[in-house]
Amino acid sequence: MIVDVHTHLPSHEFKVPESEIRYENAMKSGSGQPTKLTNSVEEYLEAFKNVDKTFIFGIAPKPWNKNEEILSSPGWGKDLNQNDIASKVASYAPEKIIPFMSLHPMDPDIENEYYRCVNGLKLKGIKLGPNYQDFHPLSIEAMKLYSKLERDNIPIIFHQGTSPVTNAPLDYAHPKHIDKIAMVFPNLKIILAHLAHPWQPDCMSVVRKHKNVFADVSAQFYRPWSFWNGLNLFNEWGVIDKILFGSDWPITTPDETKEKLMGLLSYSKKYNLPLIPEEAIEGIINRDAISILDIII
Repeated sequence: MIVDVHTHLPSHEFKVPESEIRYENAMKSGSGQPTKLTNSVEEYLEAFKNVDKTFIFGIAPKPWNKNEEILSSPGWGKDLNQNDIASKVASYAPEKIIPFMSLHPMDPDIENEYYRCVNGLKLKGIKLGPNYQDFHPLSIEAMKLYSKLERDNIPIIFHQGTSPVTNAPLDYAHPKHIDKIAMVFPNLKIILAHLAHPWQPDCMSVVRKHKNVFADVSAQFYRPWSFWNGLNLFNEWGVIDKILFGSDWPITTPDETKEKLMGLLSYSKKYNLPLIPEEAIEGIINRDAISILDIII
């Protein structure tokens, strides 16, 4: 089973008007590859035709600046927030798409929105980007949210690692903070996105230390030396079996991610590097994240 644990909301429900098509160059800096930021539900479904399940989510805005979005969704009704959109996208392919919520720990309405997401929209997990949302991951408000998530057995995906967004504090996305969270909430299932690049050693240390902490491989392959180093590090320390498959769509596609994972063997041989076992790569691609995270669908 191929489960893509890291996919973002399509910007539009239907076909993107030509006047609204947008690209940007910062997200894959160093690769020379632009990112198409605007896309439809149809394009989402096409991208995931070779995947069994996907997790989909937005990122909740800052309560003090609700008009600021990381990945905008102009092609949806103004009365829908990121959680409504995740639920609606999932309705197009309920056998494939598993919707996640996103909340802001400092939102004054967080209690009502949490209840609505879990009991009304039936969202199965949560995505948080403390750097993008500008909250410290060890703040009192955040810790209260983690307590609810652990109680309700809801897994959490943290954005981890670098970002080209100027007003997103890098410290808030460092895996060192997750160590304390996992100590306080040992039964909370956590995914550290992007192997926390470029802090892969710190990510590996936290994943190795805590039974319920994992990492995803999204947004890695277009920087091949960093990609190989991260996976080799996890392999050397015996925790490559805790890496989950993820694409970071629309930044990349699952087909591209799978192809580049399978290409690590030839990359290693080309540069006389230690080989990452083929069975370990196959394990990443086919790991059943739904069972690992104990998600009931």
